[in-house]
Amino acid sequence: MADIVAVAGTSHSPVLAMEPQKMWSLRAEHDKANTELYDTDGVVRTYGELAERAGDRWLDELKPEVWDRKFEQSQADIARLTEDLVSLDLDAVIVVGDDQDELFSHRNLPSIAVYHGEEMTTHHAIEMGLGPEIVEVQRLLGMDGESYPADARLARHIIESLVDQGFDVSSSDSTAPDTGFGHAFAWVAGRLLKGHTVPTVPILLNTYFKPNQPTPARCYDLGVALRQAVESAPGHARVGVVASGGLSHFVVDAELDRMLLDAMSDHDSTTLRALPAQRMDSGTSEIRNWITAAGAGAHLSTKWVDYQPAYRTPAGTGIGLAFGLWA
Repeated sequence: MADIVAVAGTSHSPVLAMEPQKMWSLRAEHDKANTELYDTDGVVRTYGELAERAGDRWLDELKPEVWDRKFEQSQADIARLTEDLVSLDLDAVIVVGDDQDELFSHRNLPSIAVYHGEEMTTHHAIEMGLGPEIVEVQRLLGMDGESYPADARLARHIIESLVDQGFDVSSSDSTAPDTGFGHAFAWVAGRLLKGHTVPTVPILLNTYFKPNQPTPARCYDLGVALRQAVESAPGHARVGVVASGGLSHFVVDAELDRMLLDAMSDHDSTTLRALPAQRMDSGTSEIRNWITAAGAGAHLSTKWVDYQPAYRTPAGTGIGLAFGLWA
């Protein structure tokens, strides 16, 4: 049988692409103009409201030396995770990520989709209304329009097995012209595993958009079913699962982030299934990808986890940067 031999989690934020004094400052300006900032209770607030509530709580986190330290540590974590994954000699990598209007739209927005094409092509970098710097950042995140090998046979088996286990999954074997997989998937193939050819199986969760976001419990159960699907596949493939995204953003929710990571390390399925969905909107919604991976890796041991709450404004906006390996 095939086997899931490792689960990894990785942030994929633009702040990982360029030095803090440029990119973190730019993202801070974007935060100030963001009209959909969800606070740590899951309530939409203005930047001004968040700043007033925070007072001077986060000022020490905004010092250049703090930004530089967190950036450098994150780069070390990325290099470590790459080395670990490559050393495992994987035959396939299942990437659990989310789609943000790259492949799907509100005309057709599946809760769970599995791609079973022969190759995965990433989206070209686009301006996104955030300035020309974002185009270069996206390229550094792996969004270069390149094509990478995908494991169509394993993906097809996973789809059939998930259906047999009661999951109504959508499927796709190709992408429309001028479209491609977004940064959740480009980051893994084009940055984390750049230069190392490992066929992927993309699993897309609708983490962002109501009304059909999968619940934390459904995500965990999907991961459990995913492990069963892989173990019933023919052959002896060594398979890794990578959760791409998160953790909390665009308002840092360090309490929620640590709750997730502690539960993953403790294999605490009760806590993972009961994580508060009302606190998982906007970018924080990508925690669902990690919950799914946790379900798939319940049999694995924690090798290492690193977490840094990366604040970039006095209002507490930023991102929880997280990386880890279970094997």
